[in-house]
Amino acid sequence: MAQKFVKVLGIIFLVLGVVGFVLPMEGIFHLTPMHNIVHLASGIIGLIMSNTEAKAALFAKVFGFIYLLVAILGLFTHEFMGIMFLIADNILHFIIAFASLYVGFTALTSKPANKSVSQ
Repeated sequence: MAQKFVKVLGIIFLVLGVVGFVLPMEGIFHLTPMHNIVHLASGIIGLIMSNTEAKAALFAKVFGFIYLLVAILGLFTHEFMGIMFLIADNILHFIIAFASLYVGFTALTSKPANKSVSQ
């Protein structure tokens, strides 16, 4: 489950990073060049980490934690290091954070263990 989630997330972030440079959004979401660079880096790292379930779960946990911090930061400021935080950005950051944390922490435990009890 984590592999698919992280791979899809990586692709979305790569596309969003490229589109943000071509069509900068300044309405509901505000994508600055720094924001686009972060999206591109996140997408590339996500795709690299999606080759195994364990790596994908680790990425989802770390990524989710970082995005949770970013979402919390967005509650207290509207700009940080060239990245603008609007209400829609904050909501999306919280959704991505919670989804990533959920996937990361349930990925390895979602498969039933085939343990036999020996006497």
